[in-house]
Amino acid sequence: CLRSRRVSASRVLAAYKKRAREVDAACNCVTCFVEEAEKWAADADDHLARTGEVLGTLHGIPFSLKDHIGLKGYPITMGLEKLKEKASKSGGPKLDSGIAIALRAAGGIPFCKTTMTQLGDTWGGGSPAYGDTLNPWDTLRTSGGSSCGEGALVGAGGSAFGIGSDVGGSIRIPAAFCGICAFKPTAKRLSFNWEDYRTILSHDGDHGVLATAGPMARRVEDLIEVLAALWVEQLFKLDPRVPPMPLNRAILADPRPLRVGWYVEEYTYPKPCPAAVRAIQDAKAALQAAGHTLVPFRCHSEGVVTLEDILGCDYAMHALDNSGGQHRPAPELKANEKDGNVGSYGGGPLKGERMHPDLVAAYSAPYRLPKDRDGKPTERPSTPAKYHKAIDRRNKLRDGFTRYWHSLELDVLLCPSWPVPPFPVEEVRNAHIGGVGVQAARIFNLLDFPAGVVPVTKVSAEDLEAGYEPETEDPLMARAARAAFAGSAGLPVSVQLAALPWREETCLRAMLEVQKMLPFDCDQHMRLSPIPRRSPDLGSRPELVSKF
Repeated sequence: CLRSRRVSASRVLAAYKKRAREVDAACNCVTCFVEEAEKWAADADDHLARTGEVLGTLHGIPFSLKDHIGLKGYPITMGLEKLKEKASKSGGPKLDSGIAIALRAAGGIPFCKTTMTQLGDTWGGGSPAYGDTLNPWDTLRTSGGSSCGEGALVGAGGSAFGIGSDVGGSIRIPAAFCGICAFKPTAKRLSFNWEDYRTILSHDGDHGVLATAGPMARRVEDLIEVLAALWVEQLFKLDPRVPPMPLNRAILADPRPLRVGWYVEEYTYPKPCPAAVRAIQDAKAALQAAGHTLVPFRCHSEGVVTLEDILGCDYAMHALDNSGGQHRPAPELKANEKDGNVGSYGGGPLKGERMHPDLVAAYSAPYRLPKDRDGKPTERPSTPAKYHKAIDRRNKLRDGFTRYWHSLELDVLLCPSWPVPPFPVEEVRNAHIGGVGVQAARIFNLLDFPAGVVPVTKVSAEDLEAGYEPETEDPLMARAARAAFAGSAGLPVSVQLAALPWREETCLRAMLEVQKMLPFDCDQHMRLSPIPRRSPDLGSRPELVSKF
């Protein structure tokens, strides 16, 4: 429509901005609107009228950016109150990120920035800087995180697409919770670098488990076009460590059948609910009907790389132990408590900050320390040398997982994106104790495999009638999982697909196949009418509000 001039970029922007305001009023997902967006849209219309040519493949399309994706003049807060205050005084960063530059060059129009969780260290939806972000499908529930604002906004049709980031599922979890598609590439196939070539990592100097940016949209085709606009010379130049690999459309169009591994429970914790199990069964049957080969993936069950291996290694790699032996169990840490010497940042950013209860839980001692194969509890390393040993252990697990993958001659892997529907806001902390919580997404960050999610169904009345028992010894996890399942009829359910590193196009091709065989109504997001609510206290049950 934009290319044919049946509708103008200015009109499209106005429509998305109106919808974004409606969604934000209900879900609390937008941190700011971009003042220049109207001018950029008018410029796009003028260029098309004068030349008959579009600016690029994303000509005039409004999109949103997660809080910490750099856009000149607009705040980066990382969910911290002090950075929010600093940005209000300084006017925000003086440079653009390479992502913003590439998308603008393709004609896209960044029109707002969205919320993220505190330091991006939880998969809930809250931060002290902006409060809790809520799910447009049910505003009593979390939108997921840490790209919580993108999940809520795109998930209610308030943005054509968004850019989030992912180091433990932070793109895929909110996408699954909000019924949209999302993709996490191999970590270094995209870059957070700024236009001055500055290297941006998850944590300064840490090349352990790398975060990556990725697109979130209602259709897989939209993800592909965004990635095509990003994998260009401009981005490759700003980060020479990103391989110069443009999108390979030939792989997307390859007609050959895929060989698809699949599992339900291998690396999923707690036990998947009936809707999550049915989603895998439906996707498996649909892919088989389309002529693809489905192969059971039993890498955990056969003892090659177990879930316990993954949990223990991940726990060890998450951070150096800077507690001095003073770990406090979750009940002893209070919501809103200020504490600087905790978590993966070891103070600094959190010094003097209120802490969201989800982050308090994540930085507390877990219900039970992960154990190795000999039954010995895993501890976090206390020296750089021990941390390097943990990285070496991760690399060996990657090798074992890859060997098993190749023994089955797989192209992609099909598995749950999450074991249960979105959690009620006040229950997120109970599934996050010690950072050893729900498992489904983080494994592909640890392995550094590209992975994406596709919505395929909704929780049905029959799913609820079947009942659900999480089968975990952790009483808080069990409570949270049961609460997530209860009353979840009509909420979206996704599946996850993964591929070997640097095989993004193969993964996207499989996602297209699933979407084609199990079409999800992508127009319903625009029809959602989320009930306006806010959490009166951080992480508390949201309450109805009338106006702002």
